[in-house]
Amino acid sequence: MKKLWILFILNCVTIYSFAQRESDAMYFGGCFSGGCWCNTPNQGNIYQFNQDSLVQIIDPACLPLTTFYSAATFADRHTGELLFACNGWRLINGDGEILSHKLWFDDMPHPQDSPDTTTVNATAGPLFLPHPSDSTKAYLFYGQFLQYNIQNFTFVADKFLTYALLDIPTRTLIGRNNIALSDTSSISDLQACRHANGRDWWIIKPDIWTNKFFVGLLTPQGIEMNPITIPGAPADLRVNTSSKFNIQGTKYIHYSGGISRTIHEYNFDRCSGTLSNLVIHDISDSISVLDNTLATMTISPDGSKFYIKRNSTFEIDGIRGGFSQIDLSTDSIKLISFRGQCPQMMPNGKKLLFGNNFRDSNNVIQRRVGEISNPNAPFNELIIDYFKYNPPNALLTIAPNNFAYMRLGADTLSICDSLSVITRKSANKEPIGLVVFPNPATNYLQIEQQEQSNTQYKITNYYGQVVHLWQSDQIKQNIELNNISNGFYLLQAISNKGIVEQIKFVIQR
Repeated sequence: MKKLWILFILNCVTIYSFAQRESDAMYFGGCFSGGCWCNTPNQGNIYQFNQDSLVQIIDPACLPLTTFYSAATFADRHTGELLFACNGWRLINGDGEILSHKLWFDDMPHPQDSPDTTTVNATAGPLFLPHPSDSTKAYLFYGQFLQYNIQNFTFVADKFLTYALLDIPTRTLIGRNNIALSDTSSISDLQACRHANGRDWWIIKPDIWTNKFFVGLLTPQGIEMNPITIPGAPADLRVNTSSKFNIQGTKYIHYSGGISRTIHEYNFDRCSGTLSNLVIHDISDSISVLDNTLATMTISPDGSKFYIKRNSTFEIDGIRGGFSQIDLSTDSIKLISFRGQCPQMMPNGKKLLFGNNFRDSNNVIQRRVGEISNPNAPFNELIIDYFKYNPPNALLTIAPNNFAYMRLGADTLSICDSLSVITRKSANKEPIGLVVFPNPATNYLQIEQQEQSNTQYKITNYYGQVVHLWQSDQIKQNIELNNISNGFYLLQAISNKGIVEQIKFVIQR
């Protein structure tokens, strides 16, 4: 395989921790024809996890959410009980109550011609996130897609990225179709990573061109998505793409389908939301142009291994389909099982599940769920149990879940580790009483100090670059921020008495 390196150097020290029990249940909806225990559309099963492993499979779950593709779930952070499930079109709660038959705008047509409107053929589409400041609320993000034609090339893409707001205690829907992004983006491919402050959430959604992403920060005030262009990245039209964060929040892996069939590996900064150190892995010689959209993918906890399920299990253009591991350090691809399906990291980030099947002595296909207990390991050291779990409706084979790693905590060494409005460091026991507000700021920053002194002020960004430097002897002053971009900054004040104070603040428009 061919590899292209494009480097953008960014240093960041990251510490991660496992704190909460959120998202310890996953619902896998849908059923193959025949042999289902539930009547359509009441099908599927629920997988429940603890800190270490899969501990229970509730099969059948018989929830009204038929889907073979798109799935997302939200669970009680303490018990692991399923609270909500969604396929991007229909929303239900854990009791099986339908909260919305159709989440989309009324003028957006159903994406399939099927009379069963619970089915949305979009891999890993919707995404649940906890509200950053209200433990009784949750967000559900989902795309709304249409068919497009550009230069005689037909493809499907999201016209909107929208969200619903949910009430956890009552398990009800508060509101839907709130627009987070009204720009065309790659269908369904939506991922989130907890901010380094341990509270907020970064959200990334690829544009339909490979050199641009939409990046937003979900805070107690809401969310705003902004287009970010990646220098040096190819600007090709995308079709179905797939992306994942690793559990540590240090890697963002993006698969670009279509003609290019490449893996884009980025370092991710949880403080600034920056993608950097792009490495492009060309796997076009291992993925047929006729099989260019991966069915599902995931990455190992440390971000070194890439697990894929190609759409076919048979051979196309001399390339055998199935479930494989790609070592990103060498670009070597190894087939784990040609009957393997849909790799899925457990919510604890320790083990990997995948669907698998075989033909028994009566030539009947038996479906199982396999487990890899050390997904960071190279191929020849993997510990694989191919048929560990035996749920009758082993729907993991075709229905991966989309979820964010809830256990990732605050990065205590970053500049944005604190959630307090004002933090200060003083080199003297008699500080000047520096105060700044509003925080977050938009177009201006008001600065006050307790006593008048000739003070030097300096604003630096997260990388230590000085963006504004001035001298003043005023007790109160307003500083315009119109020429400074959104992000996290440090205000440093040095008085004529040598007293130093520092305050962290955020610019957010």
